[in-house]
Amino acid sequence: MIHTWPRDQMPKQAVFISDLHLMSTRSTAEQHHTQIASLIERNEMVVWGGDLFDFRWSRFSSEIEAVDFSLDYLQQWRNDYPDKQFVFLCGNHDASPLFLRELRQQTDSESNFTFAGDVLRIGDTVMLHGDQIEGRGTMQRFESYRKKWADKKRAALWRFAGYDAIVAARAHKVAAALAHRNKMAIRKLNRFLELHDLGPDSGTRRVVFGHTHRLIGGFEHEQMQFFNGGAAIRHVPFRPVEIELDAPA
Repeated sequence: MIHTWPRDQMPKQAVFISDLHLMSTRSTAEQHHTQIASLIERNEMVVWGGDLFDFRWSRFSSEIEAVDFSLDYLQQWRNDYPDKQFVFLCGNHDASPLFLRELRQQTDSESNFTFAGDVLRIGDTVMLHGDQIEGRGTMQRFESYRKKWADKKRAALWRFAGYDAIVAARAHKVAAALAHRNKMAIRKLNRFLELHDLGPDSGTRRVVFGHTHRLIGGFEHEQMQFFNGGAAIRHVPFRPVEIELDAPA
C-alpha cells in the first residue's frame, strides 16, 4: 500500500520516528520521551515509521492488553499536540492484525491522524519502515514476509531470558550489522523503489526508513539520499530524521 500525500496539504517540516519497540524489555523509548516531545513540537507532521510497538516480545500477557497500550500511546500524543498531523506506517513487529484493524478505524474518526499503510510518498521524499528489503524488492515477497510476522504470536516466556541476555551482551548489534549492512540495505530498497515507480525518475530525492537499527545520515545512491534514525533500544543510537519537504518539480 502506497499513500501519496496531497500536494495542496504539504507540510514544510516532518519528523520520522521509528523502531521504539515499546512493550519490549530492550526498548529505551521512555528515556527518549522528552526528545520525542521536542521533535513533535518543532515539526508540522510526525511520521511514525513502524516498529513503534513490539508485539512479538511484548511484556503484556495478552494481545488485547498490548493493543490497548499501543492505541493509548498514540492517542496521548494526539491529545497533547492536536495541531500536529500524525501519520502511521506499519512495521513487522507491530503488524498485529487486531492492532492494525483498530488503528484503521481511528483514521476515519480523527482529522489529524492518517493510517498510511506501508509507504508514504510526500513531495520528493519517500518514507517506509524498511522491511521491504526482506522481500528482495518485489511486493509479493514483501507481503509474504510481513504476513509471517502478522501471524507470529507473542514469544514464550522461557525465551525472554535468552533474548535479554543477547541484548545485554550487545550481540544484537553484531547481528544487525551483519544482516543489514547499510550499502546492501540501500541497494535492496532502491530495487523496491524502482519496481514501484518511486525512484529518482519519479521525482524522489530522499528516502527515509527504519528497520535496520543503523544510523544513516544522507548516504547518496542513484541520485537519492537515504536516511535512517537508528532505534530506541539498548546500546543503539537513536536520532529521528527531520526533513524539510518540497514538492517535486
